[in-house]
Amino acid sequence: MSSYSIIDSHVHLYPRTELHSLSWCKEGHQLYGQHSVLDYLEAARHLDAVPDQKLQGFVFVETDRKSHIRDEVGWDEPLRELDWIKRVADGTPRPGEGHEFQHGRLCLGMVLWAPVPSGAEAMQAFTQKAAKRAGSTWQCVKGFRYLVQDKPRGTMLSNGFVEALRWMGHHNYAFDLGVDTRSGGLWQLDEAIEMISRAHKGLANDQRVAIVINHMGKPDMRRSNADDSPDVGIFGDWKGGMTKLASFEKTYVKISGAFSEMDALPPQREQGEQGSLKRQKLLQETVMWVEHWLREILTIFGPERVMFGSDWPVCNVGGGGNDVSWMNWWSSVNEFVRHDINAEDQARFWNGNAVKAYGLDPLDISAQT
Repeated sequence: MSSYSIIDSHVHLYPRTELHSLSWCKEGHQLYGQHSVLDYLEAARHLDAVPDQKLQGFVFVETDRKSHIRDEVGWDEPLRELDWIKRVADGTPRPGEGHEFQHGRLCLGMVLWAPVPSGAEAMQAFTQKAAKRAGSTWQCVKGFRYLVQDKPRGTMLSNGFVEALRWMGHHNYAFDLGVDTRSGGLWQLDEAIEMISRAHKGLANDQRVAIVINHMGKPDMRRSNADDSPDVGIFGDWKGGMTKLASFEKTYVKISGAFSEMDALPPQREQGEQGSLKRQKLLQETVMWVEHWLREILTIFGPERVMFGSDWPVCNVGGGGNDVSWMNWWSSVNEFVRHDINAEDQARFWNGNAVKAYGLDPLDISAQT
């Protein structure tokens, strides 16, 4: 029997006191309210009952705080986010923030916002300012993200954007690519392909930035597309774009975020045996549906470049609610990988590929026993 330490490669956290700084979350939004480490552990608590599985920790990913790239004033809220996640990693909570000293070990890496379109000089200035605030915690910063899913055409191809990516590669930081092919359009994959080509051009492999694609590129996974052929229509176009992205050796992809792109799962509140039976049936249906995409991603990128991510707490939207959504996604993915890939590749999927892509400290991250 193989056992795995699980690294959740995509987690968002934010305290109640800083909700006003989120660019997307207004009062009344389903995710409005504190989402802390304690809340996250509560969502993942069902994993404790699974033999030979252990949650090793997570990679924190920036939460799209209010920002702009016109001048350094636009960096204020992302820098406050750094202050917040530093308190988590250092185990120095403020009252009511929902984390404790011992939870610091769970924060294995951080992906911060950065003014990527502003170019290498701005990246240098931002990271110097951020590193000064972070102190010794800066060693946990493994990459940056500037969401492009809602940005106009051409953003990824600007000279500044490409220059910043080349700067990241030189300084050994990863870039989290957040595109949205369902809502934003498949053109985003085409632009990302050209962006990576320009960012990698003329560089030795060890100087090329690692690109970590969030949420499988956010394909349209609604059942209205169930009749799409594997090679035509929405599914075929997405597959073609992802295949081109995979042609770049230093691209990775997170198996995450699907609940936001699927037809929503119903809330699951029923307890007892009847509730358990309903959840099991729903899980089987979900596995059958998502494996269409998971199998393609695994085939395209290979088992050495895919990794698990929950996208918590966003997975609660469409995933059945906070009590079950994390486990619904983990269970769906686990059901697929344990039948489709061998034990060595499962270890890569659950932890090793995140270590490789982000340069995480492998100390005490056991692959398998």
